Amino acid sequence: MITRIDCDQTMARATVHNGVIYFCGHVADCPGAPMKQQAERLLARYEELLSMYGSSKDHLIFATVYVSDLSQKEDFNAVWDAWLTPGCAPARVCVQCGLPQGYAVEIALTAECLQA
Repeated sequence: MITRIDCDQTMARATVHNGVIYFCGHVADCPGAPMKQQAERLLARYEELLSMYGSSKDHLIFATVYVSDLSQKEDFNAVWDAWLTPGCAPARVCVQCGLPQGYAVEIALTAECLQA
């Protein structure tokens, strides 16, 4: 069974299948802010979403991080590393791509879903 969360014709905000939750890419609610602020706000929002859908940052499986400028990767990593629980880092890829104007980072997460 597949559960689609906040689904429209084009996409779902998340899907749950076989105990795994797959989130679409999310951005911070503060376009134009520095990378550090966008990363902090985005990770705080993901913490809420993970909890809302039966998971937590300690159950991350995979992260895809999109940055608008690879030279800001270290700024992102500083926030990311502080946010993660030691020993609970997921597999991860970080790529530079064109994001909408003002956005420095977008993240798509996959996590173990602890509730059916």
